[in-house]
Amino acid sequence: MKTFTFLFLFAFSLLLPDLGFSQAVLNPVKWEYSYEKITNTEGFILMKARIDKDWHIYSQHQSTDGPIPTSFLFTANADFDPIGKTEEPTADKAYSEVFSTEVISFGNEVVFKQKIKRKNLNSFDLNAELEFMACNNNTCLPPKVVKFSVRIPIAISGK
Repeated sequence: MKTFTFLFLFAFSLLLPDLGFSQAVLNPVKWEYSYEKITNTEGFILMKARIDKDWHIYSQHQSTDGPIPTSFLFTANADFDPIGKTEEPTADKAYSEVFSTEVISFGNEVVFKQKIKRKNLNSFDLNAELEFMACNNNTCLPPKVVKFSVRIPIAISGK
């Protein structure tokens, strides 16, 4: 009986790669979030993407013919209002054979900035979300939605 059990488990383990159980989950983009104070009533939410070598994500200003652009959702509430659109640095532009169009992308590291206006001086958690798509020269991962939270510290009155 022990021999049968061993052979069964051995045969099953050989099937695991075909069933998709041995595939590593790819996570080529790591996000960090922080708050940068400008004044007691205004500041920036910083969203930094650290992108693995040979991978990239796409600009918010990507055309609809190409990959999914990076996007951010900040919903005003009793604590803050978003001011303007999320800012991004200049991105790389290149023709993509995969998408048959020019793509606008970031590699290595990129910081997006969203200006906010505080409605009070109390500390609070700002909840938001982003969506992005990561690709390398061989494959693209499905778009990913990430919910995140940034602790906005108490503001000291007087400035």
